[in-house]
Amino acid sequence: MKTVNVKNEVYWVGVRDWNLREFHGYSTPRGSTYNAYLIMDEKITLVDGVKEYLSWEMIERVKSIVDFSKISYIVANHIEMDHSGNIPELMKLAPQAKIVTNNLGKKALEEHFDTTGWKYEIVKSGDTLNIGKRSLKFMVTPMLHWPDSMMTYSDYDKILFSNDGFGQHYATGSIWAKDEPFDIVIEEAKKYYANILFPYSAQANKALYDAKNLGLNIDIIANSHGCIFSGKKEVDTIISLYQEWANGEVKNRAVVVYDSMWNSTAKLASKIVEEFEDNNVYVVKRCLSSTHYSQVMIDILDAKYVVIGTPVLNDEIYPKVAEFLTYMKGLKPRNKVGFAFGSFGWSGKKVDEITKIFEELNWKTIPPFEEKYIPKEKDFSDIKEKIKKLINL
Repeated sequence: MKTVNVKNEVYWVGVRDWNLREFHGYSTPRGSTYNAYLIMDEKITLVDGVKEYLSWEMIERVKSIVDFSKISYIVANHIEMDHSGNIPELMKLAPQAKIVTNNLGKKALEEHFDTTGWKYEIVKSGDTLNIGKRSLKFMVTPMLHWPDSMMTYSDYDKILFSNDGFGQHYATGSIWAKDEPFDIVIEEAKKYYANILFPYSAQANKALYDAKNLGLNIDIIANSHGCIFSGKKEVDTIISLYQEWANGEVKNRAVVVYDSMWNSTAKLASKIVEEFEDNNVYVVKRCLSSTHYSQVMIDILDAKYVVIGTPVLNDEIYPKVAEFLTYMKGLKPRNKVGFAFGSFGWSGKKVDEITKIFEELNWKTIPPFEEKYIPKEKDFSDIKEKIKKLINL
């Protein structure tokens, strides 16, 4: 199994999950990677593990460089199973190694696995661990996106092992962002943030602040999913984007999200799009029958206006719209202006329920719009007036 030299005898020993197509409801059409790293120093150190079923690949990569009996430390930056799933197997191969993690990481490992006989080195933010030429510095980042999450920095290499931070679900032939279409790398990084880290923007902001306070001089961001960022331009680009996303910055953009049964809601959606365009607001229209909701979240991340439409089926919000609302609400997007619209037939008015979700998220909103059966010209005029009011909020 081929390894990749990241820098100064730091090796990528992770795995590619080419066939992954879904992760916790998040569509992953480009697969993913679980990146792990081997640091060859006086005290040989592994950083992070991989999913259990791909453990054999990681093990073969490590064995191609060093015997497990010589490993001193295994850094567990995060205990979610895509990172920790094979740690029990690693500990069987390297029972002499100490697990380096924080208190909540140790607790989570003990709640996941039989850890009998495991040895630990417990760290907190700002702590360092000397492994030879290198001192590893730790930055605990609770709720980015689990309570145990942390990052590890090698001062000698100027590498930040950022775990889920700055990641992408993206399997590629190279581990480097520079070897792939950079716009796709950034799109996947934005999708990852929008679908995984969005609810934890305050924690992301704090992590960026702490990294600055700890004086981290970063040449390489070696994350746990997708491509590695290297060089000042790439590192500055992704950090700048994270600052925008973490601050909840919005642009003069609108997202119209809907589904339709007999085309009535779709017709209203088209008129809404027209009105945004006529008012020079960049707008995208996303039908949930053809666009996965995790893809829609990319648009919502930095859009100011979010407009959601539904028909009524069996006296309920249309299933795909209801599914999207549940997913979106859990991600807690903020600083939005929302508007709900829809159509109904012989029973049921449901757009008020969508407006209530907007209010729970502390969005600005205006009263919703509903029409019965097929929209008439007056309906089109009325809903366009609603959008004018929305833009002027």
